[in-house]
Amino acid sequence: MSFFAELRRRNVFKVGIAYVVASWLLLQLTEVLTELLELTTDVGKIVIVLLIVGFVPALIFAWAFELTPEGLKKEKDVDRSQSITHKTGRKLDFFIIGVLALALIYFIWESRFEMGSEPVSQATTEQLAESVDEKRALTPLSVSPTDGNSIAVLPFANHSNLEDDSFFTDGIHNDLLTQLAKIRDLKVISRTSVMKYKNTEKTIPEIAEELQVATILEGGVQRAGKRIRINAQLIDVANDKHLWAETFDREMTVENIFDIQSEITRQIVQAVRGEMSEEERLKLARVPTNNLEAYEAYLQSLALTNRSDYSQENYIEAEYWAKKAVEADPEFAQAWAMLVEIHGQAIWIGYDTSKQRFDATAEALANAKRLGPDLAETTAAEAEYQYRIEQDFPAAVETFKAAHRALPGDVDILHRLAVAQRRTPDIEGAFDNFMLAMDIDPNHSRSPTTMAETLIETDDLDRAEALIDQWILRFPDARDLRASRVLVYLGRGNLDMARTLFENMTPWVGNAYVDLAIEIPFLERDLEQAIAVWDGPEVAILANNRGYTGLREAYRAWAHHLMGREEAARSEARKAIELINSAEPTGSYSDAFEIGALGLAYVLAGLPIEAVAAANRSVAMLPESKDIMFGSFASQTRAQVLGLAGKRDEALAEIERLLNNPYRFNRWSLYLDPRWDFFRDDERFNELIRPEGVEEDGP
Repeated sequence: MSFFAELRRRNVFKVGIAYVVASWLLLQLTEVLTELLELTTDVGKIVIVLLIVGFVPALIFAWAFELTPEGLKKEKDVDRSQSITHKTGRKLDFFIIGVLALALIYFIWESRFEMGSEPVSQATTEQLAESVDEKRALTPLSVSPTDGNSIAVLPFANHSNLEDDSFFTDGIHNDLLTQLAKIRDLKVISRTSVMKYKNTEKTIPEIAEELQVATILEGGVQRAGKRIRINAQLIDVANDKHLWAETFDREMTVENIFDIQSEITRQIVQAVRGEMSEEERLKLARVPTNNLEAYEAYLQSLALTNRSDYSQENYIEAEYWAKKAVEADPEFAQAWAMLVEIHGQAIWIGYDTSKQRFDATAEALANAKRLGPDLAETTAAEAEYQYRIEQDFPAAVETFKAAHRALPGDVDILHRLAVAQRRTPDIEGAFDNFMLAMDIDPNHSRSPTTMAETLIETDDLDRAEALIDQWILRFPDARDLRASRVLVYLGRGNLDMARTLFENMTPWVGNAYVDLAIEIPFLERDLEQAIAVWDGPEVAILANNRGYTGLREAYRAWAHHLMGREEAARSEARKAIELINSAEPTGSYSDAFEIGALGLAYVLAGLPIEAVAAANRSVAMLPESKDIMFGSFASQTRAQVLGLAGKRDEALAEIERLLNNPYRFNRWSLYLDPRWDFFRDDERFNELIRPEGVEEDGP
């Protein structure tokens, strides 16, 4: 008998089929129980893995054993004349037919829903509310929020048992937050803050106390084929009771998704604040796209741009999905607005400053304004263009203010407004808006981080330290906050603590880390390390961006010069000069930074006249009147070039001015940095830059 025939005789094929259909039935039961008992989606994953692992052993078992009237026996011990495998096969046939009949009944039951909204019955809603209330009954109330019109929308649970659907669930959650941000007089905690409670074990009252909100919305999303189910429940924290709960089961279309979000928003507003205005209802009724593929690609891109880390990798990956969105629906205004930010960041960060990138940014903005001129997203995109492309910061401030008026609950827009304000003389206005963002959203980590960075640049170390120490407890993994803490230590001349904290940081490709890696060795006078650090992977990656062109070579020239290796110093300086002079202008602030580095390279190459000319060009390209922040940095470089070029009186006057500028020199940095040693034979310089409490002897 052939091997194939023997497999048939022993019912191996039928066992395999029976195993598959039984597995399908078990998976359907698991899905129902997961939702009913509110189990984690990991349960479904475990069941799938166990079923896959068990398939081959089941086939081996069918081959090696046979069911006989006396029980289970090894096949080799059964007399062929007494075998009843044909009867066992018939039983397997009946089993398979029975399970397939159940499958047919299940599909008929699933298709019973008509298109459109089918909310659960009042009885079911009350049961849902009661079951959730019971879960929280053991947790005493410990919060009395001061603002009754406040809400936190917790991350939605992904009930689809597919990890790839998590981006979709997060996107639905983010869109709902955007809808709520359109409602005036409603305090909505931002996405970055509530995402920390994804899969949390904290109770609702504990979360409400941390976020200082009066109401919390929680829910879940499930996609199954061409249908979507979203459930949501709104909890009044003060009474620990439900204000509203409902489940929506509809056909999977963009229109239905946004209908559900609008209905949830309406119920929230009605419960928390009262009826919506006609203007607010019209805003909620607008559907951004009718193309499901475009919408899903947009959600992918949104998830990437919303990551907490500020890195070029996020924007590179987000660009792929945003482009897919506009390819699927060229009329998708919000996706075009997102591309304005993505293209603008490519130029600002410096990983692509080509003419094509500038053209793409302008095209994206033109499309966003044509397709959605009245959208807050379009207004914010225009502000991004003014900020990152035109570098017209006063105009960007006014446009961000308009976007904030359109989306008053959007803390990210308020934060970006403050970021733009800090480049204008209204630095205290920026601090006020950073603080307002933190007040509205106690877990918005970007605002304390950027405010701390700004305070350090203005040499307000006491205020920066208090802010960092307060917020670093809330965000122990916030890398930028830790970098700012290192800067505070450096600003006070505490190199040992700065080095210790820096060494305990996980490296990443970001300015906050790379700038510390470059500067600390100089302040420690470890000049060999100042040369070697540029070969580190994180530093090397960022060194390829515009704004850093020639900086590696110029800094290595500095180190060689300070060690007395003049030939090596001039060789590196000439490399920097060649690189910067051969680079095409970017049309961004990077040009001024690179021309400033050119000034340093010229003076280290023994060309003082060319050095001063380059430093003056840098300041002319980026004057403080245009950007008081980066303009001050260009002026600081110019002051150093002037001193190195022998123009000491002019340099001293500029240093004195910059010690009293809003963005100013730090005395400890000037005191410790060996790159200022050339000036230490001038007592006027020593007296000017000496830190408080330091004796006359220099470092």
